[in-house]
Amino acid sequence: MATETKVQIIERQTIKPSSATPPHLRSFKLSFFDQTAIVIYIPILLYYPNTSSTSKVRTGHHDHVVAINERCQHLIESLSKTLTHFYPLAGRIIEGKAMVECNDAGAEFVKARINCSLSEILEHPDAQMLKQFLPIEYESKEASTGRLLLVQVNCFECGGMTIGLSISHRIADASTLSTFIKCWTTIAFGSRDSDQ
Repeated sequence: MATETKVQIIERQTIKPSSATPPHLRSFKLSFFDQTAIVIYIPILLYYPNTSSTSKVRTGHHDHVVAINERCQHLIESLSKTLTHFYPLAGRIIEGKAMVECNDAGAEFVKARINCSLSEILEHPDAQMLKQFLPIEYESKEASTGRLLLVQVNCFECGGMTIGLSISHRIADASTLSTFIKCWTTIAFGSRDSDQ
């Protein structure tokens, strides 16, 4: 890459479940395995090139920004709906107790701008650079009592994006993360189809 790749954080917001967690589900006891799990975030990066048919017609920078903003808003809305099904991820671990307070405190959603194309990143992958596409360091102390789910959407100049997810290992494993992503995908595509 000719120029240094820069990640500019544009926005941070808290996404809460679309429906409030009922009172009888407000406490979620951590299993023995969850209690003894390493206090880290499980990270994953998902890559999405710009495959929009409008990219052939729309070539202006403004059009990419509008399309990216629309996609981000759709991701926020579908994440909110998904959190209703995975309500513990919107809660917080109570310090000193083996339980999650399912208080709908929310997940963090970060939107970032990257000053290059996605293809440049994929052609020259750099592990240190890719860490910047995640919303938090995987060894952050926040994993023990802070936000249980963080999402960072990285928007590239070409209209492509990466979605970085970090989920606390205290409450989830790779299987849970995979199930969460599948559910979020289903809701995102389902709500997109119903909007058209």
